[in-house]
Amino acid sequence: MFGDKFYKKINKLAPWQQTVFALALAERMYPNYQLFSETSKTGNGKRFRETLDILWTYLTIKGSRVDLSAELESFENFIPDPTKSESYGAYPALDACVALGCAFNSVICRIGEEATEASHASLGTVAGFVELLAERDLSEEELYEDELLMAEMEFQVELLDRVSQPRDADAILAVRDFAAQGGVSNIGISLE
Repeated sequence: MFGDKFYKKINKLAPWQQTVFALALAERMYPNYQLFSETSKTGNGKRFRETLDILWTYLTIKGSRVDLSAELESFENFIPDPTKSESYGAYPALDACVALGCAFNSVICRIGEEATEASHASLGTVAGFVELLAERDLSEEELYEDELLMAEMEFQVELLDRVSQPRDADAILAVRDFAAQGGVSNIGISLE
């Protein structure tokens, strides 16, 4: 199911569904950002969490007023630059920011590719981590056979199914809870 067929389904999602999909991936990657922020003393994990929560609130509370452009702009100061960091963690943290930015941009600009971009960012995080553990570049076949990457693809397929439901605040909050994965990120980082 993963690949062209999967991305065709993502592209058919309504704009609000694309937002929820991208935001759910950012939610799942939040521990990656938080850990990098804590260990490197850069970024701002609390601000990342607040930014996630602002968009979840915007999506689930009718009539909520927030300047999403201003929120996104104020968060941009906390996006890590992996070229200025010696920590590998800057890459998964950056990918988490990419997914969060995609979620905001899917509301602000609505280009229609934000969910796909967030999907690629999350997959890229996992693929990069798998190669880091292997201490070498892996072939596409080797990557697709990896347990962690398979789990990521399964998660995204399930996420697509969950966001394909009719719009309802409780359903969106259920997606948020599903995406949080008990506080464990797409590369197995837990804040506990």
